[in-house]
Amino acid sequence: MKKILFTILFAFTINVNAQYYSITFVNVPQENIAEFQMLETNYWSKVAKANIEAGKQLSWGLVARVGGGTDSWNHAFVNVYETAEQMTDLSIWDPKSILGIDQELISTGHLTTGMGVTHWAAKSSIQGEGTAAVWNFGSPAAKNEFIDENVNLWGPAFKKNMGGRTSWGVGQKLNNLEEEYSTVMTWDGFSSVADALKFMNGEFAPSGVTNSNMGEIMPDGFTAQVIVQDVIWVQ
Repeated sequence: MKKILFTILFAFTINVNAQYYSITFVNVPQENIAEFQMLETNYWSKVAKANIEAGKQLSWGLVARVGGGTDSWNHAFVNVYETAEQMTDLSIWDPKSILGIDQELISTGHLTTGMGVTHWAAKSSIQGEGTAAVWNFGSPAAKNEFIDENVNLWGPAFKKNMGGRTSWGVGQKLNNLEEEYSTVMTWDGFSSVADALKFMNGEFAPSGVTNSNMGEIMPDGFTAQVIVQDVIWVQ
């Protein structure tokens, strides 16, 4: 990846070498957000940085959801890995060996009221910098056709004309697979939340794709579209 979310904020751009990523969705009550973000930014980002430098993962990021209700997730961690073995090795999250600080002293678990972890395979992406993104979740009946069209049609089209995007990608969920949850996602990165809102309002030029079968592949469209904004990203 190139610079990243906050310094480089690229809003969920996955490196071409990446094969896997996890998204951890958390609900942080309003009164806990400042402390939660402080601990993640000042301490856990340094643990992630050490893991990245040791070759144990490719990047780590924290984003905040724009809008939404108090009973839904409002922050999410994105961890990007090269292999499934890396993604499933939880032993790397050891602040004692990296920072000399007991995990209990910097834990943020008590600041959240709910958490859910999902695992994904990155199928294609276009990198770029930005501070916000639209995450698009779907449950197509023909999952393989959805992935194939995004990789072979939409991806090449966006490389020619990003249509206001700064980055783009498509992923397939590996776990948890349940009927009520989405099985695929795409992401559209933007320079700002304002641009993401303009995109949702149809204010950017269309991609120029005219031979898409997405209406047949996923006739009901995306099941959810959420705007997220970067808090911090480490690579």
